[in-house]
Amino acid sequence: MELTRLLPLTAVFATLGIIVACGSSSGDSGGEDGAEVVLDEAYYSDVYSWNASRGLDQSFLGRGINMGNYFESPTEEGEWNGGLTIQASDFENIYEAGFASVRIPVRWNAHADDAAPYTIDATFLNRVQEVVDEAIQQGLRVIINTHHYNDLFDEADELDHHTARLLGIWDQLAARFTLANYPEDQLVFEFLNEPHAAVGINEWNAMVADLIEQLWVDNAATQNNDLGQRKVMIGTADWGGPFKLPDLELPAAANADNTIITVHFYEPFEFTHQGAEWVPGANSWIGTRWLGTASQQQVLFDYLDAVSSWNDQPGRGFEVNIGEFGVYSQHSSPQDQRAWTAFIARESEKRNFSWHYWEYSSGFGAFDPQADQWRTALIEGLIPTDLP
Repeated sequence: MELTRLLPLTAVFATLGIIVACGSSSGDSGGEDGAEVVLDEAYYSDVYSWNASRGLDQSFLGRGINMGNYFESPTEEGEWNGGLTIQASDFENIYEAGFASVRIPVRWNAHADDAAPYTIDATFLNRVQEVVDEAIQQGLRVIINTHHYNDLFDEADELDHHTARLLGIWDQLAARFTLANYPEDQLVFEFLNEPHAAVGINEWNAMVADLIEQLWVDNAATQNNDLGQRKVMIGTADWGGPFKLPDLELPAAANADNTIITVHFYEPFEFTHQGAEWVPGANSWIGTRWLGTASQQQVLFDYLDAVSSWNDQPGRGFEVNIGEFGVYSQHSSPQDQRAWTAFIARESEKRNFSWHYWEYSSGFGAFDPQADQWRTALIEGLIPTDLP
């Protein structure tokens, strides 16, 4: 599959750092071409009874959202969000909207020494911990990851060095976020976002084995003891796409109790990234519609069913998490956004897949920080009404 079709927002922000405000709002179901959204209205309702528990009765992470473009910017927290920083009130807002968890992407490598022991800047680490604490205090489960470690992906001749650095970073995080203070039902570790380029299939499988051994064996005193075992989230090579699942080799220690499998979902790319300034040729996609027709649904069923088919094999049965999915809002029809988002969310819930929308308050954002309100089309797609 073409790389450009899989390239998600998180990957391209690393190189261009472009932030564009989302302009989504409710409106007529017809776009400029007059075509009407035909998706069944049931997709906007709580068909699979996730509302009562926010999805936590059906999955470990339930319904979630990414705190995108805050801690994975190259220098400081507000760099990609017009000076905005994460506030405790954001987590109150997220919880009250009906979400159960948040994923917090972090560019640790931008704040860690290049030489062993790869010490993370204390001020930055303290700030991330503060935000994790605020989310947990609000009753949200939290995922922290390693995001945009571009040198690891781009410098093939330095792969050993960057692998050791990644291990060193997680060694420090294991020491800071212990089970005693952050129980396994509150915090999940996601080792690396969207491995690609120099971190190919073989490299990623070896890296996963090393990271798991370091976390659960070398750091057993804080991460795998009488208090429990830290859950980990693991994605696939080649940008986290679902069709790379058959190439993922997990060590024997990884099982359905301690490991969550994540995939990212931005198909059809011409729709979700129409007009995106950082994607070559995206202007020619402006006006692309997603109406929920049978043929459009089938394309997405193929992706989702591929994940289910892999996970249904003997010895698997992992929680699957759709870790990123979203639509760039600058040019897409709000009602098309609503339909596509609701389709992915409900079809994930049908399969008991947890999910995290990309993202909270920036270019794909479900929340408008200037208007201080949720964007109607997106929140209606993500958090449905109670009526079946």
